[in-house]
Amino acid sequence: MAEIFDRLVIRLLLAGFVCLMIYLYRYAHVIFYPTVKRQVLKKIHPAENPADTLHLFSRVVGISIIFSSISFNETTGFFLSLFHFAVWGTIAIVLYLLSLYIIESIVFYNFDYTDEILKRKNMSYAIISFCHALVIAILSRTVMIEAENSIVILLVLWLYMLVIVGFSIKYYTFISKLSFNRLMIQKNMSLCFSYGGFTLGAGFVVASCFDQEHYDITVYCIQVLLKTILSLIIFPIFKKGLVKIFPIKVGDERTLEGHVESDMQSLGYGFFEGCVFISSAILTTMIVNRIQFGTIYPFF
Repeated sequence: MAEIFDRLVIRLLLAGFVCLMIYLYRYAHVIFYPTVKRQVLKKIHPAENPADTLHLFSRVVGISIIFSSISFNETTGFFLSLFHFAVWGTIAIVLYLLSLYIIESIVFYNFDYTDEILKRKNMSYAIISFCHALVIAILSRTVMIEAENSIVILLVLWLYMLVIVGFSIKYYTFISKLSFNRLMIQKNMSLCFSYGGFTLGAGFVVASCFDQEHYDITVYCIQVLLKTILSLIIFPIFKKGLVKIFPIKVGDERTLEGHVESDMQSLGYGFFEGCVFISSAILTTMIVNRIQFGTIYPFF
């Protein structure tokens, strides 16, 4: 009975320590995002600006996903476990915020947080940022697990992941009929669902490419690159196939192959593209990762 009580106390103490790390994470935004200092340090009123609330708490969801990859090993000692979590938690916070800053600098290079969130209350911007936060969190969690408590390997895989994600998000302009910059200025909701579906799908694909056994970091990076290239080949097949199987009409006589029309800026079209992107990505991961050829074929 005493042992059960001790374990409960330890779990409660660790839960409190995690809350402390999240508290520090809140104030880390001031360093990486100076423009949000006023928003982070004051009380939050969700009803005043839903876009700002979604933007902020997407980061909370993201860091919670990453923290779930860090384990406590009580056999090494309670204080040593706390030190391990503190070190890896701090590294996770820094890398996560840096990743978000880099990715959003690439995607939102024509837009500013202060203008879009605080002034214009642009929900399209907030939803896309929410998807970025989730995807980067999932990928960071995967990279931290694959690093196996090695800081050097973690940094290598983190940089490698950023490069792949950076190229992946540029792929959207080639497969979507929607104009990102113009629709973002218009605060169009079709864009956020279309781009959000693409971002989540791309995150699933990249995470599946990193999720594999490795014994040598060089060979592992090559295998990740080969799977990424293979995914780029397979993904358009499923996308084209789904569009052909479930054809849609835009307007009266115009089809999906025509020019971008006002009908394509509707919520329905955004849902259509987003669902097609996610479905194609999930099916792509099946083809890339769930087919086993044995040892007589090259491993990729």
